[in-house]
Amino acid sequence: MKKLMLILMAVLFTAGVSMAQDNQSMVDQTGDDNTATVLQTGFWNMSELEQWGDNNIADVTQTGDYNMSYLAQWGNFNTAMVNQAGSNYSTIFQWGNHNSADVTQTMANYSSITQLWTDYNHATVEQFGFNTSEIFQFWGVDNIADVYQSGINYSQINQTFSTWVEAYVAQYGFFNKSYVDQSSVWDIANVIQDGWFNKSYVSQINNFWSNALIEQDGDFNWANVDQANGYRDFAGIIQDGFANKASIRQYGNDSNWAGVIQTGARNLAEVYQVNGIANSVFITQEDVANWAFTNQIGGFLNDIRIEQYENYNTATVNQKGGQFNRAYVGQLGDWNWAKICQKNGTNNDAGIVQIGYGNSAHAKQKGGESNIAQLIQFGEVNNANSLQKGGANNEIFAMQDGIGNDVLMEQFKGKGNLATVLQTGNGNYAYTKQVEGKGNEIFVNQEGNMNYAETYQVGGEANLATVNQVGYMNYSGILQQDVTNSIADVDQDGEYNYSEIYQLNGDNNNAIITQVGDYNYSGVLQDGSNNTAEVYQDGLGHASVVMQDGNGNSATVDQYNVVTP
Repeated sequence: MKKLMLILMAVLFTAGVSMAQDNQSMVDQTGDDNTATVLQTGFWNMSELEQWGDNNIADVTQTGDYNMSYLAQWGNFNTAMVNQAGSNYSTIFQWGNHNSADVTQTMANYSSITQLWTDYNHATVEQFGFNTSEIFQFWGVDNIADVYQSGINYSQINQTFSTWVEAYVAQYGFFNKSYVDQSSVWDIANVIQDGWFNKSYVSQINNFWSNALIEQDGDFNWANVDQANGYRDFAGIIQDGFANKASIRQYGNDSNWAGVIQTGARNLAEVYQVNGIANSVFITQEDVANWAFTNQIGGFLNDIRIEQYENYNTATVNQKGGQFNRAYVGQLGDWNWAKICQKNGTNNDAGIVQIGYGNSAHAKQKGGESNIAQLIQFGEVNNANSLQKGGANNEIFAMQDGIGNDVLMEQFKGKGNLATVLQTGNGNYAYTKQVEGKGNEIFVNQEGNMNYAETYQVGGEANLATVNQVGYMNYSGILQQDVTNSIADVDQDGEYNYSEIYQLNGDNNNAIITQVGDYNYSGVLQDGSNNTAEVYQDGLGHASVVMQDGNGNSATVDQYNVVTP
């Protein structure tokens, strides 16, 4: 009788297989109140379903041909749903309690979900054609992984040793790749890719409440976000174009913020933030092959802003320590280069604006409080450099408009000093230096070509040095050292004029030189107090020397060329 029953069952099974068009299904349940539903339609579909535990639910639906599904649940109250259309492969392995996995695939997709020693995890995969998705959740609570793909893409999400982390990936197009690695407490990763051959990487390790966003639209873009040992950090990258590259690295921070927006082709942006509090970086790049590099090490509430438009511009900003410091670089044109360095200090501002071609600017601030440096360049191949070290409420301002102009401005210590340089023309050079002192001011204006001005203020208080050069190859040199309330004024209009003013060790000295014409020379030396010297030269080849050593001296010099009939 038993032999007859076995033969009958074999016949019925064979007939069933034939009617099912060679589909194969195996269901193995151990425990109580488990539910398994399998529906297969088509040719050569294979399903294997295993449940060990209580109150697990599994539902597998395969419609079409050559689908394969493997589903294993170890634990209690787990839920898994698989829905495949044709030539898909799906594997789900759940070991824990209250896990949920939902996979929907249409054509030639591969999906793997592993939930191991986890509770309350959620994984959802939805793929339409030739996509690959891998989700691995290990030893975590409340992990969420969500993948949506349309095209031929690859996604990998690893969530290990985590609690309350979330990852969302959406890819449209062909041959895009996304990698997300999370091992933290309440981190969020959101990746969106649309195009061809885009790649993105997100790594979040040992954080709390950090957030990463990557959005790529175009082809061959590359983005990386690396967050570790941080608290409430945000990193966002948006790319639209071709072969753009962006990287944000945040380590050991509290409430840092970094954002990169790239539109165009072959732009490069790198952001590095470590051991800081509430620091921020924002980079905007448009057009072709712009490079931006930022570093924030330590510090509190420091801020960096970079804007680059057009092509082949480079900007670098470094901030180390300090608090409330701000740095800005704006570039419009081609082949401009800018660098800002801020170290320690409080409430310092540094800004560079470049509009043109091949300009170079470098602003450096070290220590100090409420110092300001602003460098503005119009034209081509201009060079501007500023250095501020220590001091408080000092200000540097330079504006260049032309070709090949050069300015170097330095402030050391001091308080409330101001230096301004304006250059219009070609090949002009200006150098200003203020050492210590209080409330001193330098103003230099150059219009023309190849003019040269150097101005020094050392110590002292409330001194004023002004230089106005119009023409070609004029030279002005001013030194104010250990004087107060003194004025040095130079006005040159012409070519090859030369002037020198020295004011030393005194108070209320005034020196005024006016040169109109060519090849004139004037020199003034004042050592004392309440001295006055006025020199006026009109014409060609005049020479004047005024030397005042003492107090209360006055000298007036007027020189003209005599025209004979």
